Amino acid sequence: MSGRRPLTRPEEKQLLRVVRRLPARDRAVITAAWFMGFRISEVLALTVGHVWRNDAIVDQVGVAPRHLKGKRGRTRWVPVLPELRRALTHQLWWLRLKFTLSPDLPLFPSRKAGPDGRIRAISRVQAHHIIKAAFAAAGIADDGRLGTHTLRKTLAQSAYRHCRDPLVIKEVLGHAELGSTLAYLEADAGRVQAAFAACDFTRRPRKVAVQATVAPVPRPVAPLPVRVTEQLALFPDQGPIGPAEQPAVA
Repeated sequence: MSGRRPLTRPEEKQLLRVVRRLPARDRAVITAAWFMGFRISEVLALTVGHVWRNDAIVDQVGVAPRHLKGKRGRTRWVPVLPELRRALTHQLWWLRLKFTLSPDLPLFPSRKAGPDGRIRAISRVQAHHIIKAAFAAAGIADDGRLGTHTLRKTLAQSAYRHCRDPLVIKEVLGHAELGSTLAYLEADAGRVQAAFAACDFTRRPRKVAVQATVAPVPRPVAPLPVRVTEQLALFPDQGPIGPAEQPAVA
């Protein structure tokens, strides 16, 4: 959805701490929207049969085209990542306490039954409130670009940082056209700032020529005459004496 932004990695860590403390259903809704890459309508269409078979959580979730946007194409398969598996484990345990598990039971049932008395999934409005409340509890500032689609964009951005291949992200998101995928990807803010900074050539520091300091070569000192050396040895306190000052030898 245009106008939504992905979460930064620090914001993801803040959100994870909050989500893990939520009730089982709310935790599973947010985690599924976050780590499956489905649109929120596709997440809410999931049933117990999509994730639980042969008394175990499946390794991959397959969603038929009738539950996908456009209702055409092929079945979309996504892996059950470890964080999602933990959330689903808690959710299925909670469902066993409230309902009889069956493949058609909504994975995220509403507390209110439908007009015909049947169990129905929570609405998109309910899911929106659950996700926005988690953002607020995590201290993520709402700049008007947070919503249910934020989690789908976050997955796309995280996957793109890993592979840098838009064609891979196209498959992650289940898009039919690459142009739709490119709209999900945003440039790294740090790299954008660095690109701007590289355009300003007017304030680059000038290179200062470093002048090498050459130490003066000491001049060689001529050796003293032998007679002067002998005088210094005989009269160390007076220094060398001239011929007129030499003592007479008897």
